[in-house]
Amino acid sequence: MNLPDSMWAVRVDSGMKAVRTALPPRHPGDCLVKIQRIGICGTDLKMFEGYTDFQGIVGHEFAGTVIEADDPSWIGKRVTSSINLPPADADSSFDWASVKHHPRRRALGIRNYDGVMAEYASLPPEILVELPDSVDDLAGAMAEPLASALEAVEVLPKKYNPVLVVGDGRVAQLVIRVLDAAGLEVHLMGKHADKIKLAQQSGAFLRDKATITPETRYPAVIEATGSASGVQDALTATAPEGVLVLNTTLPHGVELDLARIVVDEIKLIGSRCGDICKAVALLEHGKINVDDMVSATYPLQEAETAFRKAQEKSSLKIQLVVN
Repeated sequence: MNLPDSMWAVRVDSGMKAVRTALPPRHPGDCLVKIQRIGICGTDLKMFEGYTDFQGIVGHEFAGTVIEADDPSWIGKRVTSSINLPPADADSSFDWASVKHHPRRRALGIRNYDGVMAEYASLPPEILVELPDSVDDLAGAMAEPLASALEAVEVLPKKYNPVLVVGDGRVAQLVIRVLDAAGLEVHLMGKHADKIKLAQQSGAFLRDKATITPETRYPAVIEATGSASGVQDALTATAPEGVLVLNTTLPHGVELDLARIVVDEIKLIGSRCGDICKAVALLEHGKINVDDMVSATYPLQEAETAFRKAQEKSSLKIQLVVN
């Protein structure tokens, strides 16, 4: 296949805009993927705030088509992928199930590996997941954040119902849908009228922060706000001996009332990357709908405008389209 000499991509070291850069070299065994849809994630925004010292291509939410591969069975398949990779010197016996906690792991667009906010990406087949025909590119590019939401729900002990979700943004909306699909009652602490309305359409019941008292705190809380104040609100709403799942990635530390956590015996659980295969299956079988979560789409070359839109409080998921 004849490929261009360069491609459009968004790099941390070039700011929130698309620039021309070299095509990725296809490493032995890797698949070259023609990217078609890319989601802008809250972590992508934080990369430009110094979340890590990474300087390459950002992005980890995508749908695309394999155009080159050592294994010809991959060619022509529509794919998305998980986010974590083993260290570069890992051998073929590496346990991929434990990759997200390896001390020298790599992560697409975040840590020591170029991401997918580009026209092409070279990716190992071990992280690729084929997209069924029933999952279009819009939904395929939502599979990775859906997997994160699914993980936040799956780490909860099964006995808790209802569950309070703190936040009404991108991740919170997906968490609410996963909880609702699991048959659990969902309560929401949110701030934005349009997003609250969308969450209510997904089965959530609104709770006013001011009405949560020590007597009405929740034994199960999932925090998905993206803010330090949201983490504090979630802790305040957690009952003694309750479980608080933290899903927010912040570029700097957050102060917590550790005495409260100890005295009330609150269990803190961190949650991030989930099982991408499970997420794709939910999309394939219509258990979760994500179409109404995409606020706008822009061509990759208009990434600067798209990032500005993604920073607006009214926006949910913004996606980039590669022609």
